[in-house]
Amino acid sequence: MSIQERYITQDSSIPKLQFTELLLVEDQLQTVLQKADGLIKETCISLLESGGKRIRPLLTLYSGMCFAPLNPLMIQAAVASELIHMASLIHDDVIDESETRRGKPTIVSQYGNHAAILTGDYLFAEAFNILSKQNLLDSMNYLVDAIQAMCHGEVHQADEQFSISVDKETYFSRIAKKTGILLAACCQSGAILAGATPEELNRMRDYGLNLGYAYQITDDILDINGDEKSLGKPVGADFENGNITLPLLYLLDKPIYGDWLKEIMKVRKVTPQGSQSIKEALISTGCIEQAYLTATQCISKAKSSLDAIPSSHYKTTLLSLADLTLLRKA
Repeated sequence: MSIQERYITQDSSIPKLQFTELLLVEDQLQTVLQKADGLIKETCISLLESGGKRIRPLLTLYSGMCFAPLNPLMIQAAVASELIHMASLIHDDVIDESETRRGKPTIVSQYGNHAAILTGDYLFAEAFNILSKQNLLDSMNYLVDAIQAMCHGEVHQADEQFSISVDKETYFSRIAKKTGILLAACCQSGAILAGATPEELNRMRDYGLNLGYAYQITDDILDINGDEKSLGKPVGADFENGNITLPLLYLLDKPIYGDWLKEIMKVRKVTPQGSQSIKEALISTGCIEQAYLTATQCISKAKSSLDAIPSSHYKTTLLSLADLTLLRKA
């Protein structure tokens, strides 16, 4: 599958987006990962060839190109952002004991925890090797903050499993750490390499953060009613792991259903029948639609953040990418 095909929406009314600049990133990723040896090289290349939308390098490049022509430093920062994302996916699969990702066996299921963790560590090291050698200190600062936030987000999610004390504020804080702050860092990373002003950097951060909120909320929804073939992984993992997502928070607020769900959470175990019952309750009470509306509001905020950014093809693409986030199937 080509890079362009990864972005084609199921909705024919939305134009197909072409991102030829990502080919430069793809070439660099191949070059970087081909340097590895033995099993780590095998696992890295396997992960790279499994696909992915390359959203983080795309945000890095196009956020920068909103303010200046593409330059080599933007490409290097984009490569680093994808290496960090790849590393985080591997570590997530170890934590979640995931068998598949993008329809293929995960590194942890094929080679075990030891190889998976070392592969993730290698990718992190390569990312910072690029950032340090290219003297991309500003980009490094943004990405370091994002990695720290992701670690905190994973720890908080583990601590909050099956917890009925989680509220919307806690949830949004968690998904900012898990997803939003890295997308924001990519936007800032590209923009600062193009000479954006502090005010412009803040606007790009707000765009990335709200895009991240919407992305994670739609991810939560897809875990409930998504198609396993399209997702490339089993659905219902959030229920089974006791992760309190936005649709579940809305269900907890519903009369009768809320008390019923709290009793399930107290047992700290969700059976297959229980998972199906929760899914049906989320659908019948409109909680999925409610969560989708919240994602739509986040996208509206993301797009509004770009109002004062100069008009260009790249800004238009970022606006279109925001809309596509609400339509994604995987």
